Amino acid sequence: MAELPDELLPRRLEQEERRQAVAQHRWFGRATLLAVLAAGVALLLPWVFSRRLGQSVWQLGIETQPTLAFTWLAGLGATVLALALRPGQLAQVATAVSGLIALVYAAGGWQANTISPVGGAWPGPGPEVAVVTGVIWLLCAGAQLVADHPDPVEPDEESLAHAVQRLRRNR
Repeated sequence: MAELPDELLPRRLEQEERRQAVAQHRWFGRATLLAVLAAGVALLLPWVFSRRLGQSVWQLGIETQPTLAFTWLAGLGATVLALALRPGQLAQVATAVSGLIALVYAAGGWQANTISPVGGAWPGPGPEVAVVTGVIWLLCAGAQLVADHPDPVEPDEESLAHAVQRLRRNR
C-alpha cells in the first residue's frame, strides 16, 4: 500500500474539505432555487375573485400584485447569484438578500389575503400559496446561510489522525 508523503496530506485534506463545502453549498442552493420557483408559480394562480356585470372574474397574482412579481424576480436573481458563487462571504450576502426578499414576498402574500369581501372581491387560493411558499423560501435561505457558515471549531487531534489514516488507506 502506497503511503502519502507528508507534504501532500494537508493539501489533500484541504481539497477534500473544500469539495465537501461546495457540494453542501450547491445542495442548499438548489433547494432554495426550487422554493423560489414554487413561489413564482403561486403568482400564476388566481388571487382575486369578483363578479362584474354578472360574470365571474378571476385575476392572477401577476395582474393584481405586479410589485410582488418584481420582488419575486429580484429574489430569483439573488438566489441564482448565490447558487453561482462559490461558498464565501459574497454567497452569504446573496443568500441573505434572497431571505429578506422572501420575507417581503410572504408579507405581500399575507397582505393580499386580507381582502374585504365588502368591495365585491374575494381572495383566491394564490395568496395562501404565496405565504406558504414564501415561508418555505425563507426557511431554505436560512438553512443555506447556516450551512455556509464556516465552523470556527478546530478539529481535535483524534479526528485529524482518523482522517489521515482514512486518506492513506484510500490511496
